[in-house]
Amino acid sequence: MNKRLSISIAFVISLFIAVNAFLLFSTESKIQKSVYVSTYERMTEGHYEKQLAKEGLVAPAELYTVYVGSDEAIDTWLVQEGDQVAAGDELAYLQSEKADSQIAAWEAEEEGLLEQQLSVENTLSELQSERASSGRNNGTNVTTSESPEGEEVELNVNVQVDVQQDGAYAQAIAAAEQELAEIDRKLAVVQTQLSQPSSRAALISPIDGIVSDINRHGSIVSIDIFTKEKQIVTYANVKDWQEIEVGDEVVIQQDGIESPIEANVLSVSEVPAPESKWKQAYTELNPKKAKNPLEYYEVRVAVDSAEIPFGANVNTIIVVNEADAVAIKQKWLTNVDRQTATAFKIDKTGNAIPVQLTIPFNYYDRAVVSEGLAIGDVALDERNLREYDSPTRIFLPMPLELPSKTAWKSFGWKNYMKYMFIE
Repeated sequence: MNKRLSISIAFVISLFIAVNAFLLFSTESKIQKSVYVSTYERMTEGHYEKQLAKEGLVAPAELYTVYVGSDEAIDTWLVQEGDQVAAGDELAYLQSEKADSQIAAWEAEEEGLLEQQLSVENTLSELQSERASSGRNNGTNVTTSESPEGEEVELNVNVQVDVQQDGAYAQAIAAAEQELAEIDRKLAVVQTQLSQPSSRAALISPIDGIVSDINRHGSIVSIDIFTKEKQIVTYANVKDWQEIEVGDEVVIQQDGIESPIEANVLSVSEVPAPESKWKQAYTELNPKKAKNPLEYYEVRVAVDSAEIPFGANVNTIIVVNEADAVAIKQKWLTNVDRQTATAFKIDKTGNAIPVQLTIPFNYYDRAVVSEGLAIGDVALDERNLREYDSPTRIFLPMPLELPSKTAWKSFGWKNYMKYMFIE
């Protein structure tokens, strides 16, 4: 009898539990459930910065090269590497019997450079005009001039781009502007040489600067002169290039400098950087080797500091994005797509609801949020909620924060009793 009673009671209890479990957890259940979420965070505002750390090299703002046909044309050198010179200073005397032929060569070069300058200016004007209009442009501008050595120099600019592809126009314009700047530098050197008195032919400095290198022998003798203005040169791949903008804040650090130097991005090239000793040094210093040898875009940073010499290697930190905003852990996100994602937060009724977030950038393991979450919102770990239909009623663990001794004494034991038992 007792055995049958025990079995009957066990059966009734099991049936009761099964029925209630079905009512609670079946897909057709109408009873709202509460989900325990152990991980949550209340949103607070913070300052976040996305930084790109790069190797940088101290370079001159401009480099001018003064040259003559051969070492036989030089009579006396007047400067050496490291000397500071002013515009108009004599750098070397020319042999008197070679002076006339050298002046004739400079005159021919000036004529050729002026023709090239006009051609590139016309091409640049056409590109800018076509960029502003609609339709397609197929423009070719060809000019031929004679070099000092009697060889023909041809400048051929062929443009075939779609106006809708603004990036293609920008690249062509940038290339034309870069070539025009190089022509202007060469023209300034040649015209400086031609402006001197014919009684004593000499190599003349076109600028105030510092003699950086002298090539004293060979078929072409030259003197490189740095401008006194310094800039930091670094390089960006395509991914970094898309993030760096003119005006971005830069922090420059180097051993021996007491405090970091603050600067700004001066220029970001839109065409691959030409070969130079700066690019060569960067590729050797940069631990990440580019797979594409053309994927080096020059970035220049304006800096005014006498603490660092030309050629020095510095740590260059570019701030490409910053915000005073809230941030959520990246692993709490779902449906991540570029700058958008979905997260869960508690609404006013205590339910967990999904919200669409706008995420301009990530900061270490957190995602900076510009839209979707605000200060004071309680964000939840979505891994606890992904299997439930929303909105989902939740309950959170009891906070373990204890009041200070002064706080609980001043609050009084009666108030504690009231909230613990009466409420």
